[in-house]
Formats: sequence, structure tokens, C-alpha cells
Amino acid sequence: MKEAGNADKCRQLFVEKKDTRVYIPKVYHEYTRERVLTMSFEEGIPVSHVREMHEQGINLKKLSSLISESFIYMIYEKGFVHSDPHPGNMFVRRKKGTKNDIELVILDHGIYTDLPENTRLSYTKLWRGILSQDEQMIRESSKELGADFYELFAAIIVNRTYDDIMKKEKLVQTNSRLGQQTNTDD
Repeated sequence: MKEAGNADKCRQLFVEKKDTRVYIPKVYHEYTRERVLTMSFEEGIPVSHVREMHEQGINLKKLSSLISESFIYMIYEKGFVHSDPHPGNMFVRRKKGTKNDIELVILDHGIYTDLPENTRLSYTKLWRGILSQDEQMIRESSKELGADFYELFAAIIVNRTYDDIMKKEKLVQTNSRLGQQTNTDD
């Protein structure tokens, strides 16, 4: 019962991290079968219901950061990838006993993959190359990932044209966020 194991492993990652802002529903192993994952029922607002989140006073920037941090942790630090993270598989709710804290509930643990260390590092390198507009880094990491057409590969990954990815006017802000120095005289 792969799905139950995925949910348990995902929960354990956040327990080890001591991140109580992410909640993985409890798996009821005794009711789980090969094609049915039985988990605890959890209240929450689907992350695509913006109006409802506004009405409930959910801070969307805080939620956006939490989702990003959670998936960055799973993918880049642990190499455990939830392969179906669409808005229907994520809820947000107020954390019990708090006024402003939120909790992300991650659902549907049917499709995960474990990234081998070299793949995880190459994928990290690819994103660093994209964000810093380092064509050599994009080329190298794409090749390491088995993609010979690095321009097309990068464009598919970010859903933008390669020319748009490499626009110089976007470089300064991105590099400063990555902690890199830029030459603004170019």
C-alpha cells in the first residue's frame, strides 16, 4: 500500500523538521487497501478558494510562503517529491489554539517519487541556473538530467520562453535574492 507509506513518510519528514505548520492526515491502515487510501477527515479551505480565505482572514502571503517552503524542503532537501500538488490537494486552516497561525494540510499521497541524490542536486543546479540566468549552469544541469536541448528543457520547466527566462532586466532582482553580486554596468 504505497499511498499509505507515502503519507507516513511525508508526515515523518515534517515531524523530523519540527514544522507544525504542515499537517498530513492520519492514515487508517486497517481500512486502507491497494487502491483505497483511508485517512482522517480534515477541515480546511482549498488553497484555490481565494475569496473564502480572504473572508476567513487567511494571510495569502504567509500561505504562499508556507507552500513554497514546504515543497522546497520536500524536493530540494529531502528528494521526496509529491507529484500531484494541485490546489485541490492542499487545504489551509487556522492552527488550533492560535489567532493568526495557519496550517497547510497536504492531501492525496498516491504519486510520489524519491529523487536520487545526483538528480536532486542537478535539478537544484538547474533552478539556480534559471534564476541567475547562468546559461552554462542551465546547459550543464540539463545535460546531467538527460536533456540535450537545454533551451527547450528550461522553457518547459518554467513554462516561459527561453528568451524570457534570460531577459537581463530581470537579473538584478533575482541575483540579489540569491545573494549574488551583479554588475549593473552591463
